[in-house]
Amino acid sequence: MTQKRVLQLSLKISRLLQKIELVAGMFCLAVMLTVIVLNIIFRYVLFKPFAWSDELSNYLFIWMSFLASAYVMGEDNHVRVTAIEQRLPKRIRNIVHLIMNVIMLLVFLWYIAPSFGILKNLRRSNMLRVPLKYVYLIIPIAFSLMALHVISNIFLDLNRLHEEMSSRKISKQMLER
Repeated sequence: MTQKRVLQLSLKISRLLQKIELVAGMFCLAVMLTVIVLNIIFRYVLFKPFAWSDELSNYLFIWMSFLASAYVMGEDNHVRVTAIEQRLPKRIRNIVHLIMNVIMLLVFLWYIAPSFGILKNLRRSNMLRVPLKYVYLIIPIAFSLMALHVISNIFLDLNRLHEEMSSRKISKQMLER
């Protein structure tokens, strides 16, 4: 498989995952908003609030936050300090970006297995009585999604470096003529 095809495939997978993350996150937000509004109506109009609404809203917020984090990783838009990075030459900046992505990939991969291990020790939620392992299953899922997005970003970084090296070769050959 050529370098371009690997890059195209990784970008296609990343975009598909982002669509899924976006739809799932929007679903969580819609359900959370509906539950909160219904609870307000039931509490202040009918005087019979849902005892479980806060708990469900919290769990949906957890899922939505982790899905949003994975989505943003696919966009390569996470918060980062760029004061030093912006002052570097373009080639060095691309290399630094690649190194940072490799470090992030290692961290995400490092946390996947332990986050599955944590799920074994969880009990049931207080009000909904659902096993908390399903609530916090989003943690290893999100780390896996972020790792896949970072792999795609690494391919992009490598492609940028390759194109830069190729353009430097061409311009050097033109100057030698």
